[in-house]
Amino acid sequence: MTDEPAPTVFGVVLPQVGLNVRDNPSVDEGTVQYVALQGEELELTDVITEVDGVVWRQLADGNWVQVQYLEISEAAPEVMAEPTAESTPADTTTQTIGVVIPEIGLNVRDAPSVAEGAVQYVALQGEELVLTGQIVEAEDAVWYELEDGNWVQGQYLEFNP
Repeated sequence: MTDEPAPTVFGVVLPQVGLNVRDNPSVDEGTVQYVALQGEELELTDVITEVDGVVWRQLADGNWVQVQYLEISEAAPEVMAEPTAESTPADTTTQTIGVVIPEIGLNVRDAPSVAEGAVQYVALQGEELVLTGQIVEAEDAVWYELEDGNWVQGQYLEFNP
């Protein structure tokens, strides 16, 4: 018996200046975790709430955005093989470079987690980061280890061999 995965729902960021992604569904009580850039696709959960007349939607990473700044779309589910381990060992034959995409830079954390990993520094747009090959899926994101032992979310990198 196989269960078909539910379609994935995405919100495409509309504002040219980007969209603040917060840890709580509130402008007053939610802290900005990062800024999603215009045109970026954010994976959404089914959790929706209204606070002070503003409709918020939870992202797959647990953060929140205001629905009014998104164009909602549904994607067909991808069939993916189940990972056999939490992380993938490094391939020592090649070195992979990740180039930072966001104009505002990319938070580099000491652990593969927004909740648990403290920001060590911000890598600037266009900066080349050397990846070890260690990959961890956590908090509905794919994290890549850097050669300095810190971690970044892969969705904000362009990869070069």
